[in-house]
Amino acid sequence: MNIEDGAPTTDYTTAGVIGAVLFLIALSAWPIANRLRESEALVRRQELDLANLAHLSQYIVQHLRESILVVDTQDRVRLINESAAQILGDSSAFPGALLGEASPRLLYLLETWRQNQGNPAEFPFPDPTFVGADGARVIRAHFAPLGEASPAPVIVFLEDTSLLAEKVQQSKLAALGRLSASIAHEIRNPVGAMSHAAQLLAESPSLTDGERRLTEIMRTNGERVSAIINNVLSLSKREEARAESLPLQAWTEEFQEEFCETMQLDPDRLLLLGSADPVEVRVDPSQLHQIVWNLCENAFRHAMQHDNAAPVEIQLGRMIPTARPYLQVMDRGPGVSPEHAERIFEPFFSSGRGTGLGLFLARELAQSNGATLLYEPRQGGGSIFRLVFSDPRRWETR
Repeated sequence: MNIEDGAPTTDYTTAGVIGAVLFLIALSAWPIANRLRESEALVRRQELDLANLAHLSQYIVQHLRESILVVDTQDRVRLINESAAQILGDSSAFPGALLGEASPRLLYLLETWRQNQGNPAEFPFPDPTFVGADGARVIRAHFAPLGEASPAPVIVFLEDTSLLAEKVQQSKLAALGRLSASIAHEIRNPVGAMSHAAQLLAESPSLTDGERRLTEIMRTNGERVSAIINNVLSLSKREEARAESLPLQAWTEEFQEEFCETMQLDPDRLLLLGSADPVEVRVDPSQLHQIVWNLCENAFRHAMQHDNAAPVEIQLGRMIPTARPYLQVMDRGPGVSPEHAERIFEPFFSSGRGTGLGLFLARELAQSNGATLLYEPRQGGGSIFRLVFSDPRRWETR
């Protein structure tokens, strides 16, 4: 063994070989390290892009005009925008909430839709509508699965049917306006002549008390027909209602007395279920009179065919939890068949006697006053027509 400067030669050789190997390893690992660094940077960029996309999607969803929510397989709300939350109720519709607690009716529609996907004949899909949390909007639900899993999360679109119905009825209202304008003059003249004749007849000294009451009824109804003509003409021209603050309890008591006297009904045939708290509304009194008169007249016409002994009831109060004032007319008639329920407010639609304009005009007059007219079947048989007035918080500050 040769020794130079006190160190073995083989040690230098071994060290050189190891150094060369380490250099080659480092040299070959350099591209891998670069790729790792690039991959790490790419992952960070992708995470940032995903986060940005998530925030963008959340922003878009929240600011969509459409009302949407996503429900998972456990029937929990995973995503909901502000518009949908207002429909279902802000206090009960939020991410993580059970759909059944926010809207039992919507959960029923969702479960029926899921079953209907497998066997449409066995699970016929019901009318996919429900009343919103404010009690003033009829909402139609549309469902679509998210992904191909079974079961899969579902995206739910909530459509305010009043907006679509308003567009459809605008064209019908234009036709009705042209019709009403063409015949208003012909109607006004004979009505005016009858009212004038009744007024002259009432001045006769030989009339009995009963005959005077009949002439008063003629005069009153002549004035009412003239008011109806004016309302139809105003409606066709889309004139604004002359709204004013109105104590609903006192107004309804006067209406009940007038209706019973004009229709020659015993007062206990039209019952008034008042409210313990004062209810004030902002509405055009003349148009409100026509709406409620149409509803009561319609109720008696159908209720007498079914159960002549059952009274018609007028109930007023405030919706829970929105506190919106309402007035509803309830009867014990045969009700409305499900296939006709969505058509009863269409112009000229009638399932029996009548022109088919009463309910249509009533809803249009309600909308011109910022109110909503809804129908629902009455438990135990009969019908409920509910007039939900505009939110008092919107006009109290004016």
